[in-house]
Amino acid sequence: MLMGGGGSFSAGGPGKGMHSHLRVLNENPAMQSFSAFSSLYNNTGLFGIHATTKYKFWICVAVHHKKIHVALITSGEWEPVRTCQTPRLNCHVCVQMHSGSEVRDKTTYESHVVRSTIEIQNRGNSLKLQHLGKSTKSAVLMNLESRILAVRLLRVVAYMFRLSYKHNLFSANKLLVKLSKSTSTSAPNSITLISSLLDDMDRLSIKGSISTVNILIGVVGSGSGGCGVVELERWLGLVAKWGLTFTAYTYKCLVQAWLRLGDTERAFGVYCQMKGRGYGLDVFGFNMLLDSLAKGEKVEQAYKVFGDMKRKHCEPDEYTYTIMIRMCGKSGKADEALKFFQEMLSKGCAPNLIAYNTLIQALARNGMVDKLIFVFSKMVENDCRPNEFTYSVILDALVTEGKLGRLDEVLQISKRFLNRSIYAYLVNTLNRLGHASEAHRLFCSMWNFHDKGDRDACLSVLDRLCSAGKTVEAIDLLTKINEKGISADTIMYNMVFSALGKSKQISHIHDLYLQMKRDGPSPDMFTYNILISCFGRVGQVEDAVRLFEEMDDGDCKPDVITYNSLINCLGKNGDLDEAHMRFMEMKEKGLNPDVITYSTLIECFGKTSRVEMALSLFNQMLAEGCFPNTVTYNILLDCLDKCGKTTEALELYTKMKQQGLTPDSITYAVLERLQSGSHKAVRIRRQNPITGWVGICLVEQVWV
Repeated sequence: MLMGGGGSFSAGGPGKGMHSHLRVLNENPAMQSFSAFSSLYNNTGLFGIHATTKYKFWICVAVHHKKIHVALITSGEWEPVRTCQTPRLNCHVCVQMHSGSEVRDKTTYESHVVRSTIEIQNRGNSLKLQHLGKSTKSAVLMNLESRILAVRLLRVVAYMFRLSYKHNLFSANKLLVKLSKSTSTSAPNSITLISSLLDDMDRLSIKGSISTVNILIGVVGSGSGGCGVVELERWLGLVAKWGLTFTAYTYKCLVQAWLRLGDTERAFGVYCQMKGRGYGLDVFGFNMLLDSLAKGEKVEQAYKVFGDMKRKHCEPDEYTYTIMIRMCGKSGKADEALKFFQEMLSKGCAPNLIAYNTLIQALARNGMVDKLIFVFSKMVENDCRPNEFTYSVILDALVTEGKLGRLDEVLQISKRFLNRSIYAYLVNTLNRLGHASEAHRLFCSMWNFHDKGDRDACLSVLDRLCSAGKTVEAIDLLTKINEKGISADTIMYNMVFSALGKSKQISHIHDLYLQMKRDGPSPDMFTYNILISCFGRVGQVEDAVRLFEEMDDGDCKPDVITYNSLINCLGKNGDLDEAHMRFMEMKEKGLNPDVITYSTLIECFGKTSRVEMALSLFNQMLAEGCFPNTVTYNILLDCLDKCGKTTEALELYTKMKQQGLTPDSITYAVLERLQSGSHKAVRIRRQNPITGWVGICLVEQVWV
């Protein structure tokens, strides 16, 4: 009748399900799917209908004491709808409706609906469903998706059957298990729900078991949503409240809970109580406790626990020995670490990469290079591939002990495991530690014995060659790098250009730039900025201007740094009018001059005694909101002093102090000249603080 078939067909006749399905869907356009299920037993049974519709709500229908109780649940809340008498039905009915948009996988969806339906009925009238065993109830509870909904449904059904319904410990424990698992994922309010469930148990006089306490202890510190010390102490108080006794498993859970909270002292105290009761941990619990004691440098307690472990006939595994080896290494007992390693081998434990690395690190900390290399050889013999950490520990030990020459021995031992990645790592590490020659030699070895190179290693070696001023070798590497399948990029070219510019090797710059234009890659903004600065440094203004115009005509447009380099080049080589014209052009293109731009022009005009122009640029700088720095003030103070404008110089110094800038040694030297009025011109070499150039200039020396 409910499905639309009624008496149209005989029981079991073919086509009834199809007829019912089509009739319901045709007469109710809002219905998207519709089906039913049933489970019949001797004295009772379950009957369920589930459907999908565009409306999102649940209807919970249950029969109890010849009454049909209906509750409408929307958005996790519930509201009693109606109650009606029925003298005939002696079954339990649940209709559950979902929005059609929630249905993705029909099979999974139907399975979930059936489980949820049985869950509601099981909780709705547990007295009527005694035929369902604990395994069935457990499966229902464990498959319920929403923890919050489970707690709310308990209360809904308890309200509907408040005359005879009672919570039971079994269902409460199952819900606690589900809530405890959610604390480590995406349910930060699970602790609140757990507390709420415990309050319900108190209100209904349900006394928990030791399993309940174990579940609660397991929640402590488990993930970002786990509880803390306050909740743990409250839940431990339930043991006395419920008249329970700790079991071995409870002690184990409690030890691990304190360790997760980072309280090693309390964890060790619980372990001692546990041992006094004749209980012991398993290998996982022992390892967890040992690791915490070792990290806390509680060596004596760790040795005691390790001894208890063996006396309790709990065989240590490779992780146990690794923990002990690491602890001995940190405490400077390298020989003890070796003994633990040998004991591990004698027990038949196969050391893994972590165990070998831990022992090698322990030996390295104590400067035992010979034993370190011996252990490393055994590691390779046992087909345990070293990783970058292994080589880094060995390399640090060799450098610290002054035995870097033995690196070839280490590489020979592990030659069958060496690859480009390891070579590149060693080259980079040696360069970082300041051993450029050894890094270059190792790089050449990699170059000769491997068909393909490593870009990071090449870049590291190129950087070291450029820093050391070995430009010929750097150019040679850059031109041959493509032989190993590596394409030279702009970073590599710019690195070499900078080194050539510092050493003023302009001919090499020309040749390398032509090679870059011919073979690629295309120059970028940094390339042009470096080259313009290099040509300006040696006074080749025409080449600098040509590169600037080439850049301006291409896709790579000049920026503020480019204009600063060109203005500096023009100004320092006497073409002030062209420098000022480029300054105006820069502003017309929407580029804002910075403090370097103004300082460069002020210095150039000041050195040619065009003080009024320098002061005009300074005032313009302030008006446009570009604040001068100490270098700018020093340049202008020196200019005013040389022109005899003492009053203006002192006013400028006052303005500098008002801006909150700190004078440096150059500032005080100029002030001393201003106060004494005694000057003597001397020729000195000074590095320009803005451009970095070193030149000969006249400085007024003070005689006091």
